[in-house]
Amino acid sequence: MQILNIGPLELIIIFLVMFILLGPEGMIKTARQIGLWIRKVVQSPIWREIMGYSQEIRELPTKIVRETGLEEDLEEIRKSTQLTAEEVENTVKEVNREINETVKEAGKVEVNLDLNPPAKSVPLNASTSSTHGKDGTSLPVPPVQTYDKYAQSSDEEEE
Repeated sequence: MQILNIGPLELIIIFLVMFILLGPEGMIKTARQIGLWIRKVVQSPIWREIMGYSQEIRELPTKIVRETGLEEDLEEIRKSTQLTAEEVENTVKEVNREINETVKEAGKVEVNLDLNPPAKSVPLNASTSSTHGKDGTSLPVPPVQTYDKYAQSSDEEEE
């Protein structure tokens, strides 16, 4: 806790210095004089005027909002934001419900993975598969590049 930006440790040090410089009797008299001075300042018309201005400054934003009619606009924005949030929430709930129903309808999905490597790929023959042109004639099929990742390289075969 800080009072006038003075922490507890600093306050204790100030009291110790006052006690050393003024002594117990002087400290009591000084504290009484400081209290009387603070009371005079707080009860003075200047202090009341300063506090009045301070209150007006704190209320100024609220007063400006009321005078410009922004309060109604802010309320309208709050309502539309709330309605939009409710619509989004309802849509999300509906989508979640549909997803859950679809998952229930789908039931159990089986996945069968074949752990055996694929057979060696073979190029297609022109006789088994061909493309036909507009006039019904067969077009040549381009050669298919084969790749067998499980085959040994030629270097390994020689050894």
